[in-house]
Amino acid sequence: FILNEIEAGKLAGLSLRSASGPDWSGIETAARSLLDRGVRKSVTIHFVEGAVCVDHTGTPWRQGSVILPAGYVQGATGAGDAFAAGLLSGIHDNLPWPESLRLAVCAAAMCLAHPATSEGMKPVAACLALGEQFGFRQPGGMTKSE
Repeated sequence: FILNEIEAGKLAGLSLRSASGPDWSGIETAARSLLDRGVRKSVTIHFVEGAVCVDHTGTPWRQGSVILPAGYVQGATGAGDAFAAGLLSGIHDNLPWPESLRLAVCAAAMCLAHPATSEGMKPVAACLALGEQFGFRQPGGMTKSE
């Protein structure tokens, strides 16, 4: 199950954001509550700062989003769908959760380069290279240059 933090918060009855950003622990809690309600494989919740996935064993995985330079974002329409496509591509290719989540945030970031819904998308290798070029936020909100 793939959804954003607003949708997850409404389903779980939790507030998952504050003025200071996402509540990473609360997002894990929301994912677990959705698993408890019958999701069988995993729940992945994405948001501007990254994503959280909790698999059927209860193991949580976190991935920060790509740190994009000023002026990079031309439009956000389609970024959630690009995230889902990246995640599903990783799942299809039997990648471990950390690699699937990294691909997902890189695909979402690539999508932001164009105002149309999918015109900014590039092949998987280019998406991953974008993440390596700019680095990733540290889950929990701290930034780290890579």
